[in-house]
Amino acid sequence: MSSTQEGFRESVNSASRRWAEGRDAIKEIHQNGGTGRVVTRRLSDLLDPILINLYKQAIADISPELATRVSLVLLGGTGRQDIAPYSDVDLMVLYQGTLTEEMESFSRRIAQDITDAGFALGFSLRTPREALSMSIKDAYIFSSITEARFLVGSQSLFENFMSRFRRLCEKSSSNIIKAIIEARNKERVEYGETVYLLRPNVKRSRGGLRDIHLIRWLGYVRYGVTDIVELLKRGGISTADSTQLMESQEFLLRLRNEMHFFANKLNDGLGRNEQVRMAELFGYRNDDALMSVENFMREYFRCTSRIVYISDHFVSKMVNRSRGATAVMLSPVVTRQVDEHFRIGPTEIGVVKNSLDIVKYDLEQVLRLMQLSCLYGKKIEHETWVSIRHAMLKFPDVKFTRETARRFMALLSNTVGLGRSLRRLHEMQVLRTIVPDFDHARGLLQFNEYHMFTVDEHSMQAVENAIAFEKDKTIVGKTYREIRDKNLLHLALLIHDLGKGFPEDHSVVGARIAESLGERFDLPDEDTECIRFLVLHHLVMSHLAFHRDINDQQMVAEFASNVGSVELLAKLFVLTCADISAVGPGVLNPWKLSLLTDLFRRATQVLNGDSDGEGFQKRFEKIYEGIALHSDDARSQNWLRKAAKNLPNNYVISRPPQEVAERLLSIENIQQGKPICWVQVIEDSNLYEVCLVNVDHRRSGNFYRLTGAISSLGLQIRSADIKRLSGEMMFFWFQFEDGDYSQGSSPPDRLEQIRVAAIASVAGEKPEKPKFRKVWGEDETRAVQLSRPAIQVKINNQTVDHATIIDVFAYDKTGLLYQVSKQIYKLGLDVTYARISTYAHQVIDVFYVTDDEGNKIRNLNQIQIIRKEIYNTVRQFLEPDTVDDKNSTS
Repeated sequence: MSSTQEGFRESVNSASRRWAEGRDAIKEIHQNGGTGRVVTRRLSDLLDPILINLYKQAIADISPELATRVSLVLLGGTGRQDIAPYSDVDLMVLYQGTLTEEMESFSRRIAQDITDAGFALGFSLRTPREALSMSIKDAYIFSSITEARFLVGSQSLFENFMSRFRRLCEKSSSNIIKAIIEARNKERVEYGETVYLLRPNVKRSRGGLRDIHLIRWLGYVRYGVTDIVELLKRGGISTADSTQLMESQEFLLRLRNEMHFFANKLNDGLGRNEQVRMAELFGYRNDDALMSVENFMREYFRCTSRIVYISDHFVSKMVNRSRGATAVMLSPVVTRQVDEHFRIGPTEIGVVKNSLDIVKYDLEQVLRLMQLSCLYGKKIEHETWVSIRHAMLKFPDVKFTRETARRFMALLSNTVGLGRSLRRLHEMQVLRTIVPDFDHARGLLQFNEYHMFTVDEHSMQAVENAIAFEKDKTIVGKTYREIRDKNLLHLALLIHDLGKGFPEDHSVVGARIAESLGERFDLPDEDTECIRFLVLHHLVMSHLAFHRDINDQQMVAEFASNVGSVELLAKLFVLTCADISAVGPGVLNPWKLSLLTDLFRRATQVLNGDSDGEGFQKRFEKIYEGIALHSDDARSQNWLRKAAKNLPNNYVISRPPQEVAERLLSIENIQQGKPICWVQVIEDSNLYEVCLVNVDHRRSGNFYRLTGAISSLGLQIRSADIKRLSGEMMFFWFQFEDGDYSQGSSPPDRLEQIRVAAIASVAGEKPEKPKFRKVWGEDETRAVQLSRPAIQVKINNQTVDHATIIDVFAYDKTGLLYQVSKQIYKLGLDVTYARISTYAHQVIDVFYVTDDEGNKIRNLNQIQIIRKEIYNTVRQFLEPDTVDDKNSTS
């Protein structure tokens, strides 16, 4: 903000200078360790006299008589003296009488002066009647008025207005409570419904400052006060909750102040770079398993989860009280007792009054209550939850018995209400008593661009997503419905990532946790082994489907053999789908689901006795015959059968036989060496495909040239398959996403541009060196550096007989695929199949390669050279200033 701005009134320039100088001084207080509350209060104390000065100057210049008819009222955060360094000023000019020309002039003047002084202003001009009328219609306006604070002008006008506002509040409290809660819920959806969102808004996301404000607003409706201390005095909140709330608020206020001061503007979004900076600034340290930023964010999530619990408890109490006496009177009439401890009402299940002290300290009975809740589809009464939570927090070492384990496994069998029950157990910190290792996962951040949630939230969502498959109409839903012992699947999903946050591989750690739980729960050996296998191998199926050629029957047979049974394979398939879908919205896209489904079907057929792939062979023979029948000429039919057999299986099976036949017939008699190409949308996916045929395989380097041509157009390659059709004719099949257009919306000239570039790259001319665009997000930020995967190059010579597999793990940068494929060409290798998988900043490129005679690489010395050269190529491209021959192997 400029200290003096030409053309403005001196009062405005004075206000601007005073605010800038004062805020700088308060910034020093913050940097020297000033608490969040001290800083926000100092900013409020600085702001008040500045606004009063502008008011006095405006009144004096326009009409001193207006002072008796107008009142300046501060609302929202400005009213509660909770001002962050770059917060908006929320001001209402309250006036009585008619809206005269002088009043309009004053209103324009005060709003203009405040804005010219450099403040972001939320402004309204209203009579008391207008303000009251609008507040009852708009929950946001109502909530801001609950924080109203008189600044200057007619105090009697303000006090009279607030008295009327209070009476209105008491008269319509039930409707107002409902409207405020609905408005906050809508905001949560927009800014993040889960408290464990990895890029939260510290003010508006779930568990942020806004949930504390919600308590204040509802507190005003019910008790007539907003201050947390006053709510404590009136019995609206417990001592323990008020203490935790104030501590959590202090943490968030200090955090928000720092974010504003550093950005020199309004900034409430805690992005990844800010997380790294905050962790370093506030002194968090790395340990053996977690980075400093992960430790910092763990503290953040613990803080916000406390706010969520207290806020939800307060909201439930307000809702229950707003139902009125009628519901209380009718409750005994429609309530029935199901056993000696529990009773069921029309919408809720609770504990018989005389049994509460027994149930709340008994984990077996708590789980019995949850099981009844799932069985009858009823929510558990809020007051019952509160009593249980307080008891469990007071006595955390509650007795764990075999009956507790039996009831927990029974609870896990449910497909209705299970997610809600598990979340409740976690909120009450009871789940850690049942599954001790779950405490480690609470608020545990995975600092990468792939996951959206913390480990505990991801695990909860994985269970919920599996249950959602109950209504799914795909093969995933059918498979889930046919699983008999769903509790084993649900338990495996709940614990599958609990091994994260340790130096060792998380799947191995997780397998040990599974074994320990099997013993703790006294499970049969076969059940323990089932859970252990699912946890240990929960990444295997996605790895094979996304990074290997699932048309390879040998690989599928080996995978099926390792799983061992159709029942276990079904659980692994559903677990894999639920796990991927819980990473974030849309991560389990149709393309990934189709790959997983295909692998599942193939492996199932092997386990059902088709170990040689005879069933698949018969299936494809039928498809080939169907393609051949689209020609009336016997010679063409034979050619179609032969060419179709050489096409990638996924290509043949994913489109109508007539389409395949038409494509092949169009090239049957084409002049040798003249490539043709088609580009089209892949139905039911977010992918496009480019197919090139009649490419002369004798011209080496076609793969890397085609890769460069496609990538240089801004297309993200996802997979590639190369097959010889007949003679010297090659078939290239690339699947890609177009970052410039949403799926299916690429204009015809865009598709033609891709087609022309693809043909040119393999037509024999010397292609131009590809030029790759710089993609937004490739900048070297601290967050990107910390979340980078290590560069790895692995050679696999065991999975398949016909090729050597090269796996390249690295962080993504436009042009990387081209550099690697070019180096493969320079090493004298042919790429026969490729699969490219990108997870945010991480990329896994897989290449099936052979030598120039079509054989896999068997010479160990040559394998070492290949690994070293490709590793150096990747590192030279990604980190040109850090290449070191001593570290050139992986």
